[in-house]
Order: sequence, then structure tokens, then C-alpha cells
Amino acid sequence: MTKNDLDRFDLTILDILQSNNRLPHSAIAEQVGLSTPSIQRRISRLEEKGVIKSHVAVIDPATVGNPITAVIESRLVEDRSLVMDRAKRYFRNVEEIQQCYFVNGGVSFIIIMISRDLQHFEQLVRQHFADNMDILTYRTLIVLDPVKTGLKIPLFDLDDRP
Repeated sequence: MTKNDLDRFDLTILDILQSNNRLPHSAIAEQVGLSTPSIQRRISRLEEKGVIKSHVAVIDPATVGNPITAVIESRLVEDRSLVMDRAKRYFRNVEEIQQCYFVNGGVSFIIIMISRDLQHFEQLVRQHFADNMDILTYRTLIVLDPVKTGLKIPLFDLDDRP
């Protein structure tokens, strides 16, 4: 499913859900101008088609004991598919890695990782980067101020907003 497969109602529903996915379907229906059953059907279809990937709570890491956020650039020892795929599988399974992007431009991965404190951060860096035979080089950047974080996807051009 692509954006072209979504109508204005779908996009508006998605925009509302991105801000508050706990809003009752009746409240969404009122905002969109459709019936509650229609909203329920549309949301179910969006879930089935994979447009809505999950319903999650976004938690502030610092409030639950993980105040250190780091951005890590890493480069693989070689650019063979076997190494790339192995590294992707590995990083996908590290709990402290919140986001991992396989990129081009002289770096293999950009990773967002959280930790409890600097000692924990050092342990994670040693385990997942320094002692990882697939990693050639890495650079860590400690986040001083998370100026903007979020997951909201822009769905409308400025002129198209409902």
C-alpha cells in the first residue's frame, strides 16, 4: 500500500492516531466526518495492510533509568552481503539499540543507543562495537540535549491539510 492508495479520510485518521492512538473511535469519527463503524473498518484495514505497524507507548528513557542517549556511527570491516546481513541481525537484537539505520556515504550504520550511565555505556560500546569482529571503526556521540525526538510522519503538504 502506498500514499496513492490512501484517501483523505485515511490520511486524516492516521494523522489523528499519530497524536493520540488512544482516542475513542467515536471521537475520531466526529473529527473526520464518518461513522464510528467506518472508522473501525478503516483502522483495521490500515493495520492489515501494514500502514499502522503497531500501537505503542513512547516512553521517556530518562524517566525509566536510561538517561544516556548516544548516536553511534560504525563502519563494517567489509561491504560483503554476508557481513552486512549478519550485522543487521546482530543490531536488531540489541535491546539498548533504539534505532539502527543501514546507510551509505562511508559509514555503514547510524545507531541510536540508550544506557543507564556512562559505565553501562562503556560496557555496551565494548561489547557491541570494540569487540565486534564485523566492526572496523566506530564513533560515539553522547547526546547533550534531545532537541527534537519523535515518530510522527508528515502526511499532508501544507496546502492539503484538512
